[in-house]
Amino acid sequence: MTRMPFCLCLLALLLAGCVGEVRETTTQRTSTEQLLLSTAAERAIDRCPFDSLGLAGLRVAIDDSHFESYDKGYVLSSLRHALSEQGVVLVPAEGLPGEHEGDAPLKPQRILELRSGALGVNDNSWGIGLPPLPLPIPQTNLTTETPSLYLFYRGKQEGWAKLQLWVYDPDTRVYLAKSGDLWGHSYYSSWWILFMGPFGFSNDIYPEEEAVADPEEEADETTE
Repeated sequence: MTRMPFCLCLLALLLAGCVGEVRETTTQRTSTEQLLLSTAAERAIDRCPFDSLGLAGLRVAIDDSHFESYDKGYVLSSLRHALSEQGVVLVPAEGLPGEHEGDAPLKPQRILELRSGALGVNDNSWGIGLPPLPLPIPQTNLTTETPSLYLFYRGKQEGWAKLQLWVYDPDTRVYLAKSGDLWGHSYYSSWWILFMGPFGFSNDIYPEEEAVADPEEEADETTE
């Protein structure tokens, strides 16, 4: 009598199609999602041929009116950092105050427009097994979930960024230069093998454990 339920469960497990992974987080966004997007954006900016834009030594204002993203603040900060390293003088659109009282403001000599073709996460997961299923709790209105049962499962998330930088003269509005498409990519994979997991050992966004070790632990190891 006990063999039939076991066989049915095993059959359901083997016949289950592609399954998805439940998203678990106690904050609005997981750290994995945030790192995927920030890393992809950083790599896109790193690909920019700043020398060809002719901005070094000039006063430049960034126009972000055509750039919308949940991670807008971080992307803009990364771009400002990269421009500063190229010798660009960052100024607001209205310019900087003159050196002396009564002097005309030091207006930007170039406007750098930032736009985004993409900045998001692509989920590409597949496997064989049973995903978590809702399980009612008897005599209550509450439900819980069964544990995941995967023979094999790979959950892969990829961060993709496609940015463009466009330079024009603030007085004449004449186009001067363009960066071309700036692509950035990042990934994170989690695995289940023979009902055990998830194992998150395949990614390029999280550092090695040694890089985030507790400073006090490092100090103790040094003294020893």
